[in-house]
Amino acid sequence: MLRLSWLISMGISLFGVMLIQYFFKLKPEETAEVGNLGALGLALVIPFLILSIFITYRFFVESARHAHDQLMRMIYLIFGVALLVAFIYYANDFKNEVYTSLGGNTKTLGSQIYGFPVLNEYTNHVFVNFYTFGIIHTISGLIGALVGIIKPSKKDLIESEETEQ
Repeated sequence: MLRLSWLISMGISLFGVMLIQYFFKLKPEETAEVGNLGALGLALVIPFLILSIFITYRFFVESARHAHDQLMRMIYLIFGVALLVAFIYYANDFKNEVYTSLGGNTKTLGSQIYGFPVLNEYTNHVFVNFYTFGIIHTISGLIGALVGIIKPSKKDLIESEETEQ
């Protein structure tokens, strides 16, 4: 049941993030006429993201606790770190592409977004995209796996005490 709720929450929050990434941004050739509508979309998605992060944490805590062999637990950690490194690399590459297309960041003289706040209608998708979604969920999963490995469940503690006696 936990896996199903994890998949559903991931799907809903990823859908919200993708909506913000593709519909609440402006292309470099467009001009901003109203405020940052991405902030409205972000306000609607944040509760689902928080829930999804918590369920991801719980899922990996339970998965790590139920993995009986040490090899499977180490695979969780190694795969999680590798995935985190890949997401960070691609997020940085994506950020550089967006800022290059805009002529620089908000502090670069002559850029299309000079003087704008860091989170604006042109850069919403730099901060809210698939890569950042993956980064925060991978970190949540890694922390959950570490907690599941280090701190056994109460049921396991009771069973180990009974076998010692």
